[in-house]
Amino acid sequence: MRGLPVRKQANTRTESPLTRWSSSPVVLGIGVGLLAGPLGLKLIEPQLPDDGALIRSVSEAVLLVCLFCAGLRLRAPLDWAPWRVPLQLASLTTVCAALLSAGAAYLVLGMSLLQALLLAVTLAPTDAVLASDAYATAEGEQEPVPFALAAEGALTSAVVGPVLVLVLTRMGVTDRGAAVLGSLTLTVLWSLAGGAAIGWLAGLAASRWLGLIDRDRHGDLLEEMIVFASGVLAYVCALALRTDALLGALAAGLALSHGGRRRLTRKQPLGMRVLRFAGRAERGATVVVMVLVGTMLGAADFTPRTALYAAVLLILIRPLAVRLGLGRSVVAPAQRRTFELFAARGPAALYCLALAAGQELPAAFGRQLENTVLVVIVISVISGAVSALTARKPTPGAAL
Repeated sequence: MRGLPVRKQANTRTESPLTRWSSSPVVLGIGVGLLAGPLGLKLIEPQLPDDGALIRSVSEAVLLVCLFCAGLRLRAPLDWAPWRVPLQLASLTTVCAALLSAGAAYLVLGMSLLQALLLAVTLAPTDAVLASDAYATAEGEQEPVPFALAAEGALTSAVVGPVLVLVLTRMGVTDRGAAVLGSLTLTVLWSLAGGAAIGWLAGLAASRWLGLIDRDRHGDLLEEMIVFASGVLAYVCALALRTDALLGALAAGLALSHGGRRRLTRKQPLGMRVLRFAGRAERGATVVVMVLVGTMLGAADFTPRTALYAAVLLILIRPLAVRLGLGRSVVAPAQRRTFELFAARGPAALYCLALAAGQELPAAFGRQLENTVLVVIVISVISGAVSALTARKPTPGAAL
C-alpha cells in the first residue's frame, strides 16, 4: 500500500536505549515548575515582558538540541513513500489547523484577524520529542506512527520562525522581515532554502569526516564530538547568513544520519551510543522548557474562554485538520486516530511566544496571547502524553 512503510514483524519489538524514557518526565517538569514558581516556593518568577529575551534564548537553545537530534533519528530513506504522510501532516494539516485555529480565536477569544493568525502560527508546530516517545526496533528504527508525528513536529518547529516574522511584519510591529533582501517574500524563501542548504552541507561534511576515521582506534568519543559539533556549526553559519538556523540544525542532523544521500549508504550507521545520547539530550532539554512553562503558568490568568479555545483546538480542530490534510491517503483507522489525538505543543510554541512578546504588541493582547499559549501547551502536553501510550502499542496488520 502507499504511504509510510510498516515492518512486517510489527509485534516483535526490542526496547531500545533511545526510547526508555516515557513522557512522564516532561509532565513532571510542569509540576516542578508550578512548585518552584509563584504558586509554590516562589524560587523562579519569570515575567515575559521583562524576561522575554532570556526565555527566548532558553527555548531557542532547546529547539536547537531537539531539532538536530530529531534529524539524527529520522532515518527513513528520503523518498516519497516513507515521507508522504509526514509531509502532508507538516504542510496541509498544519495550514488547515492554523486557519481553523485563527477562526476559532477570532470567534471565541474576540481577537482581530491578524491577532488570531499570530496566535495560530504560534501554536502551529507540534512537539517532536513527545511524538517520538515510543518503542523503537533493535536497529533503532521508529515505527511509522511515531516517525510521522516526530517528523511533523520537527519540520513545523523548524520553519515556524520565518512565518511568525512574516505575520508580525504584516501586523506592523516589526520590519525585521524585510531587512535582508528588501522583499518580505524573498526574505522568507531565502531564510528557509538557505538554512536547509547550509545545514545539509555541514552534515554532509561531518559525515564524510566520520567515514574517514578509524573507529576502532579512536572510539566513540570522537564520533560524538564530530556529530554534535556539526550541529553547532550549521546553526552558527545559518545565523551568520541570516537564514533559518533551526532548519539548518534539522537539515544537518538529517544529512548526518543519511550520509549526505537519499538513502543510508554508510557501512556503519551512527552508533547507538550517539543516538542514545541524542535521545537523552532532547528529552532533558524539553524537561527544562516544561519547568519554565510551569513557572510561568503560575502567574497566568485562566478564563473560561481560554479553556474553551484549548478544548476546541485539541478536540475539534486537530482531528478535522488531519482528515483534511491526509485526504485520500491510505492510512489505517487506528493510525489515523493517533494522528488526530496527538497535538502536543512544546519548546517551539514557547519560542514563538517569546519572539512575539519582544515586539511592540498591545499590552492587553500580549497578556492574552501569553495566557492562551501557556494553557494550550500544558493541556496539549498532558493529552499528548496519554495519546503517546497508544502510539507505543503495536498495531497488528496496520498499514500506512
